[in-house]
Amino acid sequence: MANQAHLNFLLAGALPWQEWRAQNPDLIPDLSTSNLEGINLRGANLQGANLRGANFRGAKLIHLNLQGADLSHAHLERSQLWHGNLRSALLLNTSLVGAQLYRADLRGVEAIAAQFSEADLTEADLSNANFIGADFRDAIAPAADLSYANLRRVNLTRANLIGANLNHAQLQQANLNSVEGLNSHFYAANLQQAQLSYAHLSGSYFYGADLQNADLHQTDFRWADLTKANLIATDTTHTQLRGANLTKVSF
Repeated sequence: MANQAHLNFLLAGALPWQEWRAQNPDLIPDLSTSNLEGINLRGANLQGANLRGANFRGAKLIHLNLQGADLSHAHLERSQLWHGNLRSALLLNTSLVGAQLYRADLRGVEAIAAQFSEADLTEADLSNANFIGADFRDAIAPAADLSYANLRRVNLTRANLIGANLNHAQLQQANLNSVEGLNSHFYAANLQQAQLSYAHLSGSYFYGADLQNADLHQTDFRWADLTKANLIATDTTHTQLRGANLTKVSF
């Protein structure tokens, strides 16, 4: 339950809120379970705030500072978070379905089982984040940075990962079925037992990637660099490898 005094300061507008935060730098705002649907908080400082279970559906949260905030179980469906700072935030079971996260900073977030389906993550920074079991179905994430991210058992079905950086990412048992990943980077990524059937990965970089026991049925690896990749025990039925670099690949 939100602290009503804290909520009143927020609803009073950006200026009173910013002044109150400046006067109380060590106080953690408690806005948990608040109904803030459709609110415009552009540029507000919610760093470290308790926003568990809050409703931000359709809210305008552009340039919002949510660094270290607890947004677990919160609802941010269709919200606008362009250039938002969510670094090290807690997003456990948070719903960001259809959210607009263009160039947002999600470095180091804890987002286990979070919902990102249909979200726009274009050029967002999701590096070093924990997304175990998260849902990214139909997400739009061209040129996003997912390097060193924990993506075990995530669902990336039909996601747009064109030009994305997944170097050193942990993708064990992940579902990348029908992913659009042209010119993406998977250097030294771990894709053991991952599902990549029907994925479009032509021109991508898989140098040293571990694809052991992965499903590569009808995967498009044309002109991809698979140098030193581990393809032991993979299903390569109808896999497209035309022009691919297979130097020192383990089959």
